[in-house]
Amino acid sequence: MISDAQPLGTLQEPKGIFVGDTFIRHALLLGLQDLRDNPWQLPLVFASLLDDPYTQETYGVKEVNRAINWFLSVNIPVQWDLNLPGTLRLPFISVGLQESNEAEATIGDVHYVPNEHSEATWEPTTQKFNALYDAATGLVTPSIDTIVNTQMVFVDGAGQSYPILRTDNLNDRAVFYIQTGLNTNFSGCLLKWATHKLSVQLHSLNFRETYQIGSHVQGDGSYLFFLDSIVLYILLRYKETLLEGRGFERTTINRTKPVRDILGMPTGTQSTWSRFINLTGYVKNYWAARPSNRVGSATFAPPTDFEGLKFSAVGFQASTFKADQTDPPWMASDGIGVKLNG
Repeated sequence: MISDAQPLGTLQEPKGIFVGDTFIRHALLLGLQDLRDNPWQLPLVFASLLDDPYTQETYGVKEVNRAINWFLSVNIPVQWDLNLPGTLRLPFISVGLQESNEAEATIGDVHYVPNEHSEATWEPTTQKFNALYDAATGLVTPSIDTIVNTQMVFVDGAGQSYPILRTDNLNDRAVFYIQTGLNTNFSGCLLKWATHKLSVQLHSLNFRETYQIGSHVQGDGSYLFFLDSIVLYILLRYKETLLEGRGFERTTINRTKPVRDILGMPTGTQSTWSRFINLTGYVKNYWAARPSNRVGSATFAPPTDFEGLKFSAVGFQASTFKADQTDPPWMASDGIGVKLNG
């Protein structure tokens, strides 16, 4: 068990488990609201009634206006289909998952981004110390001898972290600079490494899921066709932004025939009418398979010799090379190791 596993919520790539019931419900709510806010779209929903020469006399402008006025005059909630029987508030739209299956059998389930680095809490590199701080320059002078570089962060007495911007040496003591203008507690301070410590292995699988969207009305059966057409229009018009753009991809639609009185309404009430759209698409479910320490430890030490090579210090510029050294001088700068004379 990795003790530093708590930062996994900061990962950018994984989206977790696709909660389609909630996503699709809110897609419908947003679509309904957009139609109310922009009613110029509503004639487009029923435009076929006007263009068909065989129905325009019976279902022409008058029927289109009736459909638009009905929609704008009623509240249409969108609810999960957990307790449809006995529902008293009509009309409404229901949403519910019908099935969810792995889309294909794969040899492995490693995500296409196999791992991601994550922040984790490094152990302090120093004991706690007090510090003098110059708000004008950002200079921090620790009360103890420290080894510090720009790969570290300074943690003040209040627990706030600040990047080390640059380092210096003052009176044979390492000092460093952070941002200017701070007003905080400079007692009980620490230095820590800023490197991403955790590497998280990512896995994912594609699922093929089907959600059933029901349109339910009471009384006049034509209201069912109005509402069903509006729901279909929303699913088509906002397919790119509210479905595919939110992780529900390659959607296909299947519609059922109208059915009567399936809601179990009390005896003596008006007939209810329902029609369902089966919305099928593909989603990706993600999980973090196993976090591990990307870096086991981090130390800072002067350059050392290794098998005859002399490693240059940070900021060093080489001026002389061995006879067989053909690399350009810039390769000897900023801590890159090359063979040097001496």
